[in-house]
Amino acid sequence: MNFISPAIFYGAIGVVAAPVLIHLLNRMRVKIVHWGAMRFLLESIRKNQRRLRIEDLLLLLLRCLIIALLALAFGRPVINPEGASEASKEGPAIAIFVVDQTASMGQSNGVTTRFETAKVEAGKILDGLPSSSQAALYFVTDRPISAIPRPISSLALVRRTLEAAQPSYSTGDLSGAISQAFRVLKDYHGTRKEIDIFTDNQAVAWSQVEKVKAEVQAAPDVNVRLIPLGGPGEDNLAITALKPLASIPAVGKTYDVNAEVTNYGSAPVSGISVTLSLDDAQSSNEQMIDGEIPPGQTRGVRLNVKFEQAGYHTLTASIPPDRLPADNQRSIAVQVIDQMHVAIVEGTQPRRDFRDGLFIYNGLLPVPSTHTADYFLKPDFLASSWLDDGDYSKDEMIFMSNVSGVSSAAADKLKKFVNDGGALIIFPGPNTRPDDLNTALKDLLPATLGPVRDITKSGKFNSWQVSNYPHQITDLWNDPNYTSLGTVRTMVWFPLTLVESKDKDKAGAALPVVNYQDGTPAVAEGKFGNGHVIVFSSAASTNWNNFPLHPDFVPFMSRLIAFVSRHESPEQLAYSPGAGFDHRVNADMVGREFSVIRPDSKGKPVLGGKVEFVNREAKVRYSDTGVAGAYRILVNGSDIPVAAFSVQMDPAESNLKTEPEDALAFLSKGNQNVASTASVAPQPAGGIRREFWGLLVLLAAIIAVVEMLLAHKFSLAK
Repeated sequence: MNFISPAIFYGAIGVVAAPVLIHLLNRMRVKIVHWGAMRFLLESIRKNQRRLRIEDLLLLLLRCLIIALLALAFGRPVINPEGASEASKEGPAIAIFVVDQTASMGQSNGVTTRFETAKVEAGKILDGLPSSSQAALYFVTDRPISAIPRPISSLALVRRTLEAAQPSYSTGDLSGAISQAFRVLKDYHGTRKEIDIFTDNQAVAWSQVEKVKAEVQAAPDVNVRLIPLGGPGEDNLAITALKPLASIPAVGKTYDVNAEVTNYGSAPVSGISVTLSLDDAQSSNEQMIDGEIPPGQTRGVRLNVKFEQAGYHTLTASIPPDRLPADNQRSIAVQVIDQMHVAIVEGTQPRRDFRDGLFIYNGLLPVPSTHTADYFLKPDFLASSWLDDGDYSKDEMIFMSNVSGVSSAAADKLKKFVNDGGALIIFPGPNTRPDDLNTALKDLLPATLGPVRDITKSGKFNSWQVSNYPHQITDLWNDPNYTSLGTVRTMVWFPLTLVESKDKDKAGAALPVVNYQDGTPAVAEGKFGNGHVIVFSSAASTNWNNFPLHPDFVPFMSRLIAFVSRHESPEQLAYSPGAGFDHRVNADMVGREFSVIRPDSKGKPVLGGKVEFVNREAKVRYSDTGVAGAYRILVNGSDIPVAAFSVQMDPAESNLKTEPEDALAFLSKGNQNVASTASVAPQPAGGIRREFWGLLVLLAAIIAVVEMLLAHKFSLAK
């Protein structure tokens, strides 16, 4: 017999001495007092003395036995029919099945998927396990899933759990589940132990192969068998990104997206058609990728859609089906708006030939004057006095162009406006007094303005950086398919110094949107409360720089508007598989049931739960997000979604490249390829341990009851 927890046993067994010590101490406290009538009692006591001693010793023995049994149980004794050091050759086994459940396991050979093959092969091994064997089951996704965490003797339950499983849309790491299997098997002694790994050997899942190798070498008593499914890395074509190109999705406005297709095959492909669908309807737009996609490279195609209704919508890009369907489409969710009001505050009175906010206005309204009434952005020109006495409530953004300074009253109003979710964008100019602005808006500005620099007369200029753009507004220009912002040239500017955050990990820390080529900020952004503040170093004027006339001025302004807007961007509405969705809705919806149109519900809503009241907010909370694709939330059977989101698969999972065979040579024992019909014969397993701590606890409880009854009986007057 061995103990799983010997230290606990040896520590607890010492407690057996406690009843003996208590018994002896009680005897030491006896004080003899002689009195007159005592001689008549002594005769009676002598007659019963032997009986009393036997009763005391019996109770003492029972009490010691109770503690000894509990100590033995805490030590978790283990008995093996063949001894604790050597397993029998033909006896039962402890088997842990580690099954790769990542998205790549959904690849088909035209008849069945790799995951279905894993089920079949695992079933064969289960059938071959000797009688009285035990098994556990782990799945591999982005985290180990303990479907059956500890080995159990009900192999039928293991089989049912395995048969009910489906491949996920997650990427994964095999080392986590394998490590967990080794930890569990440490508790078992004197029996044959094995870990059976079912995987397609995708390289990304073996990212920590050296860690697995070390654990295998450290546990020579565990037989680790690799059952690879499928051959070497196969060709695959995948949609790896769906990126918005337009600023804000609005009613009646064309919304452009870029669908990126990656060729993970060994040969170039061409003639790839990509379709875009709106809200699971028929294709809204279809385009062909120009030319061919070389192996290992990505090509994009521009698609567009026009929204007829405000609210939440979903867009799904698709390519023709292949053997791995999980990555043949990709979705995003968008919040479509109807109108957005913007205030353009000018520092000087407009002249016949120019006004401070002219280029800002044209950048926000890049449409002919005959179409401005139908455009979703509604900019208004306002004098600087509006900052003091105006109503900010209808505006989502405030542009300040060439404003000299801000009064304390206006500064307080601006702080409240930004804190509540508004956006403040500052273009300085000749009228701007940097010290006054720095002082009045000290708590708001992401960067302070230094003394103006003017190099106009020198014939030189200060250019924006040409690559490695650091911010979400400008990261579009990191794509080599787009032009560079390095041709923006500035002659007059206020040098910006980023404000250091007291909290280094603060999400709202000041960031450069774009730098000059000397590394100093040209545009800075910071978060204040629920809103944003953006400061340009130069004016919205062609006298100071060429940015207002630059080809990228309108796209830049569009991305800026999209970034600081209160509407939820597709990036904010994108989730990884399995992540919980939590969204605020109107308070009058609390308690109502909501339904979900899922990617796998064929356009039909399924019950999702009830709207909850959490932290003084009405919220829709939904956690069943394991399937990649588009989700729309409906309340009380309404056809208009109150929310929408997308679940997106990790693009790395589309690369079916396998781990080299030599890197997995340490798992060669039992290594057979079962891509089609080959079977894996179960290896002989050893004897199985027997634990009986539960029986010991039950026995201790019975003896405790007997001891209480006897103690009560012995205490009665004789």
